[in-house]
Amino acid sequence: MPDVVIVGGGIAGCTVAFEVARRGARVSLLERRSIGEAASGRNTGTLLQQAEPEVMQLLRESIESYKELADGAISFGLQERTQLLLAFDEPQLDKSRLRAEAISRLGGHVEAAAAEELRRTVPTLAPDVAGGYLVQGAWTVDARQATAAFAYASLGAGVHIRTGVEVVGFAGQRERVEGVLTDQGRIDADATIVATGPWLSDLLGSVPVSAGRGWLMRTEPLGFDLPWLIEEISWPDQEEVGRAVQLPTLEDIAGGNYYRPVLEAFVLVPQPSGGALLGASLAPTLREAVESVDMPQRLAARAMRFSAALGSVAIRSAWYAHRPMTPDGLPIVGATHREGLYVHGGHGSLGMQSAPATAKHLANHILDSSVVAPWLDVARFSSPA
Repeated sequence: MPDVVIVGGGIAGCTVAFEVARRGARVSLLERRSIGEAASGRNTGTLLQQAEPEVMQLLRESIESYKELADGAISFGLQERTQLLLAFDEPQLDKSRLRAEAISRLGGHVEAAAAEELRRTVPTLAPDVAGGYLVQGAWTVDARQATAAFAYASLGAGVHIRTGVEVVGFAGQRERVEGVLTDQGRIDADATIVATGPWLSDLLGSVPVSAGRGWLMRTEPLGFDLPWLIEEISWPDQEEVGRAVQLPTLEDIAGGNYYRPVLEAFVLVPQPSGGALLGASLAPTLREAVESVDMPQRLAARAMRFSAALGSVAIRSAWYAHRPMTPDGLPIVGATHREGLYVHGGHGSLGMQSAPATAKHLANHILDSSVVAPWLDVARFSSPA
């Protein structure tokens, strides 16, 4: 079996480390900070039913992986939820119907919910909400704990995890990668997997992954029971998301509005504490720049449109994270043009619900020479890594 080195300790790196190691490979996982510290530990932890067949396939495969670890040493709160596609007006209601019908065609269980029915369940609901659709089979996890659970399972499979290690380049010849160069020395490997999320381009150059910035807030207890995971229907399909978040040009930056949000929706995710995670947004970003600092205010105003009762709920914290975005909104998995070098990334807002599945695809590709699906393969873009 090969020696494999994986760069990145987020959900993409930890899942593929687990999958490759338990098939017998000798694996080292390198992370410059701590496990799940960046994008993987700073999201809603939602696994949502969606309208694209590729996304639904990945969701179902990932849920099986989560179930396998759910009774392990690290609890990550895997819980099945009812997903409410919420509409605030008639145009959104029409859009939610189309989304619900698409989910139903893919095997999802969907039923219409009139505004009156929703208000009977949550009496504090705003009087002008138009209604929505209830979708069964959504799930939630604690994002950072889920990442840690895969890291812990990787240790059990023999993975050597090293944190505080900065990878600065690749070892080997121009045509073949033979490991990595780090700030602590060279590590040789037969296969090198880069799984650094929004930072993929730092090592892979022209890989077609840009960064999107998204904000969330954590509330104190809501003061009322919330039986659903709420997703305002204004969030578009993955392909539209991918097209919307691209690297800004110099002209965009000179214009001063390159970081305007391309997506903004009311999302409310119940938490075991009785509070909720509240969001969500997505905007182009230069990663390290200070941008979109008005987004908590905008999300708060959007939430109060759902229910005025939310106005008195205290906010414990607010934060942003970077999402690794591809032009079509789907992950990139597989071999690059350099022999021995592989990529596992570009999961965007689908990281928690797709990375466990794509990790299996990549492990099969490396160890069994199976073919990666064309809609995942990095070669589908004109500028492969």
